Amino acid sequence: EEKTSKKPSDIKIERKFNDLARFIAGMQPEEGSVYEELSKRKEWVNYAKNADKQWNDVINIKRPKLIKWRETELEKITKQGGTLFYPFSGPDFLHAGTFFPEVDNIVMIGLEPIGTLPDIDKIAKTNLGGYFNGLQRSLVTILQYSFFKTIDMNVDLTGRVVSSIDGTLPVIMLFMARTNHKILNYEKMALNKEGELVAITDFKAEKNTYYATKIEFQRGDKPEERKTLYYLSVNLSNDIYEGKGGLNQRKDLKTFIEKLDFKTVYLKSASYLMYKPYFSVIKNIILDKTKYLVQDDSGMAFNNFTNGKWDVTLFGTYAGPISLFANYWQNDMNTAYKQKKYTIRPLPFGIGYQFREGSSNLIMVEKK
Repeated sequence: EEKTSKKPSDIKIERKFNDLARFIAGMQPEEGSVYEELSKRKEWVNYAKNADKQWNDVINIKRPKLIKWRETELEKITKQGGTLFYPFSGPDFLHAGTFFPEVDNIVMIGLEPIGTLPDIDKIAKTNLGGYFNGLQRSLVTILQYSFFKTIDMNVDLTGRVVSSIDGTLPVIMLFMARTNHKILNYEKMALNKEGELVAITDFKAEKNTYYATKIEFQRGDKPEERKTLYYLSVNLSNDIYEGKGGLNQRKDLKTFIEKLDFKTVYLKSASYLMYKPYFSVIKNIILDKTKYLVQDDSGMAFNNFTNGKWDVTLFGTYAGPISLFANYWQNDMNTAYKQKKYTIRPLPFGIGYQFREGSSNLIMVEKK
C-alpha cells in the first residue's frame, strides 16, 4: 500500500494539470499558463462568467455552512488524518474535500469511467463552446441538489453527449480548482493481480483490468501538505454487473479494499444499494474495518448500527426516502428520530436525495 509522503520535494509537480483544471473550471489562468491565449476566446469568457454564477451560491453560501457544521460536528473524525473511503461516490470530490479536509488520502469508487484528460488544443479547433456546455450540464444536479444522478452520469460522463467528456476525471479536477485546491500531478493507474495500484507504464494490461485515476494535490491554505485522491471505476456488487466482475469474482479488487487502511467511510446518495443482499460483501468489509462512518439513510440500513457496537449521533430529521426509493422506508430510524433515543443534532443545510433544508438527515457512527 502506498504511503503518502508529506515532503513536497519528493513529488514531481506538473503545473500543466493545475492549469488545465483552472481552465475547465472557468477560472482565470495563472501567470505562465499554457491556456492564457485560449482564455481570451469568447467561448471561454462566456463559460467563465456562467461558471462563476453557477458556483457563486455553492462557494459563498452552501459550502461555508458545510464547513461550519464540519468544524463543530466532525472535528473528532477529521483530525484523524489517514484515509477516507468514499464508495458509490461518482466524481463527488466536492463533499469529500469539504467534510474531510484533513485526510491524507481519499479513495473514491464509482461505476462511472475514469475518463481521460481533455485534449484542449484539439477541442479548441472544433467545438470549445460545446465542450463547456457539456461540462456545465454535468454539474447541474450536484450544485443545485448536492448529488449526481446516476442516470444522468450514464449520459453526461460517458462521451455520449460530448465525446471528450468521457469520465469523471475532468469533473474531479474542476471541483478541486473551484474549492481552492491545487493539483500537483496526475497519473493513470491499474489494479494488478495482487490488488495494488500501479502506474500503467509498468503494467501489462488485460481485457478486464480495472483502472484508476491518481491525483496528487494540496489545499490552497496548506501548501506544505500533500494529499492523494484515487478514483476507481469498478463494480462493487457481489457479482457480475454489466460485464464487470464483482467482489466475489475479483480477488484483486477485494484485496485492494481489504488492504486499504481507512478509519473513516463516507456514504451519500448511495441509492440504498447496501440494503440489498447482493451488496453484502462491500457492506461487511466496511462495517468490519471502519472506526467512523458518516452517511445519509441511502447508505446502509439503520439496523446495522443498533446492535450495541456503535455510538450513534443523528442529525437533521428523517423524512424517509424520495418516491424513487419509496420501498426503503425504515420504521426503526423514524422511531429513533421521533423518540429521541439517540443524540439528535441540527443539520443546517440540505444534503442527499431529500435535498431541501429541513428534510435531510445524516448519521454519524463510531465503533465502540
